[in-house]
Amino acid sequence: MKFKPFLPHAAAIALFVIVTLIYFKPLLSGKELRQDDISRHKGMSKEIMDYRTTHSGEEPLWTNSMFGGMPAYQISTIYPGNWLGALDRVFKLFLPLPAGYFFLYCLGFFILLLCLDINVWLAIIGSFAYAFSSYFLILLEAGHNSKANALGYLPALIGGVILIFKNKQWLGFALTTLFTGMELNANHVQISYYGYMIIFFILAGFKLEALRNKQLISYSKSVGIFQS
Repeated sequence: MKFKPFLPHAAAIALFVIVTLIYFKPLLSGKELRQDDISRHKGMSKEIMDYRTTHSGEEPLWTNSMFGGMPAYQISTIYPGNWLGALDRVFKLFLPLPAGYFFLYCLGFFILLLCLDINVWLAIIGSFAYAFSSYFLILLEAGHNSKANALGYLPALIGGVILIFKNKQWLGFALTTLFTGMELNANHVQISYYGYMIIFFILAGFKLEALRNKQLISYSKSVGIFQS
């Protein structure tokens, strides 16, 4: 009985998986989605991959094959000690890509809505609304995988920040820390930049509320936890 409150959440995860598998059913039969940006990426990263092959796995941090030369970390860099990459696959339940990104859309927005105290069943509907946004599906077709990954984690990160300022500091701190790592690991600077713009206005809103309610001490404590 003590696990009963978590049944709707488990049902939500199961529903996200079922809808994802139905929507991306062709992937299960061995078919692949042709993603133009991924095809172009293979050309952009060829010099890096050739170097990696001829130098026993050594990672080049620069490539001359893009523009007049540029850092390789935005194209193809392997970080052997980065365990967040393994955790990233867990969050996608090891689903084949790009289906895993769709599932992550649902999961990330579901976490945000729970942080906003939205009813679980309404949160499920909201999560599907987020995941089925036309632009987010276009990203998957185009092969903007890192952007899709970042958009999956961003709502959960925002949810963690909100909890910090809703007197659930330590749960919020844990979520914010976790999803900050996952967001940065997605390696899409544009989405992370926009995300922190949103967070700035969230903090500004909570500050105005603290000023009205004369709770600046509590607000300052939350800011300290957020900055740590």
